[in-house]
Amino acid sequence: MNVFHTHKEQNWSNDNQFMKIRESISYWLGVAALNRFTKRRLEMDVQYAAPIPSGPKIFACNHPTTTDPFYLLSVLPEKTRMMVNAEIFKKPIIGRLMRRAGHIPVNQKAGRGAVEAGIRALKAGDNLGIFPEGKLTDLEFGIDVDPLKTGAVRMALCGGAPIIPVGVYMPIDRITFKQLNVGGQQVGARFSFGGRYGITFGHPLWLSGDVEDRPLVHRLGEELREGIFDLTRLSALRLRNGLPLPERTSRKKKAIPAERQA
Repeated sequence: MNVFHTHKEQNWSNDNQFMKIRESISYWLGVAALNRFTKRRLEMDVQYAAPIPSGPKIFACNHPTTTDPFYLLSVLPEKTRMMVNAEIFKKPIIGRLMRRAGHIPVNQKAGRGAVEAGIRALKAGDNLGIFPEGKLTDLEFGIDVDPLKTGAVRMALCGGAPIIPVGVYMPIDRITFKQLNVGGQQVGARFSFGGRYGITFGHPLWLSGDVEDRPLVHRLGEELREGIFDLTRLSALRLRNGLPLPERTSRKKKAIPAERQA
């Protein structure tokens, strides 16, 4: 009985190790393809406000286009598991590739499961990439960051990992707007396949406190939103060659009118 038990444990260990190796190979092959595409089609302007800390961490980014998760992967030096809409995983080709690379599906109607999966990933030593707005950023008023879901803050508090805010920007005239069938419904999608693309990584944010303290979680979320917004402005300023951006409008606290952007 003991011999049989040891044999089964060894098989599980070998299978688990094989899965991790396959996942790593799939991930880096995908990143290599993304790097090749971005080098040929995009002018990536990347800036870091501080060194990226070692160990598990959460990259929290605004989400102006559907292609943001892929372009973010192309500039991250470490393996990072992206948390993206579960409907994408139902697509025959891209869904299979994302699963094999270890990315995490997020069901918009059952976010708790995704948060728990993210916490497990952090405790296992993985990095996460998340778009805490939970949807594409509203571009009606220009540069903006919509109110954030609480998942990023809760994962950071429970997983003991820092959040690195990230702000991305690209000229709105280089964004292609389309309607896609997602889960049987027509939803808006945005793609950016060429031109300048700015990414700014902020200082790591180490959070502490009780995850059940809702006012605290809300306050930390607002501070994260503010940080992502400021980094988005920095990305935009670099792409505008230092020309100043308009001040925020009273219509929305964190917005710059699209019609006044160059």
